[in-house]
Amino acid sequence: MSKISKTKVGLKGISPDVTVSELLIGSKKTVTGYHSQEYRPAELTKPIKCIAKDAWLGPGFYFWVEEIYAQYWGQDKKIYGKSKSFDIYSANLNIENSLNTVFNEEHFWFFVNKIDEAIQYFKNKRMRFDLEKINKYLTENVWSKLGIEGIIFDDKPTNPKNKSRVYSEIPDLYYKKRIQVVIFDMKNIDNFELFLEDQQ
Repeated sequence: MSKISKTKVGLKGISPDVTVSELLIGSKKTVTGYHSQEYRPAELTKPIKCIAKDAWLGPGFYFWVEEIYAQYWGQDKKIYGKSKSFDIYSANLNIENSLNTVFNEEHFWFFVNKIDEAIQYFKNKRMRFDLEKINKYLTENVWSKLGIEGIIFDDKPTNPKNKSRVYSEIPDLYYKKRIQVVIFDMKNIDNFELFLEDQQ
């Protein structure tokens, strides 16, 4: 990883003489996140950890930075079976030691390079790999060893088929960032509370 200009904010573990730029979501060290879950009669007291094999960034507590995307995620992923509605929770997320792959260029290229290195590791070993294996490798060999406690990530939306929702009125130009934050440790999640109840 190339040396980064020093500021008062540091990401522990990368190198003893390297610190990282200020995280740029609102120039804050914390951000409000929105967490979608299927409706439950009893309110949750903490977020539910995602352990799905296809979780983009591996096991963790996932939040959207904008409430509208938490709404969409609830509509698409949290209404199933007996659950006919969903809830949205809000929380304050400490992102001081998170990789900001959305707004920080150094963080973005570090993230990309580490994924490429993980892929190459499996190729060199002639081992099969998939999203779950890559995330497990990164969690055990990179993120935890460098003190990285979360990742801010922009996944690219596409306009859903057969739905009235439109992410972009310009075909093939999805210009709005759909930002998620995954937090690996509950210690970085505060003031978790119900934000919107029984949504459809």
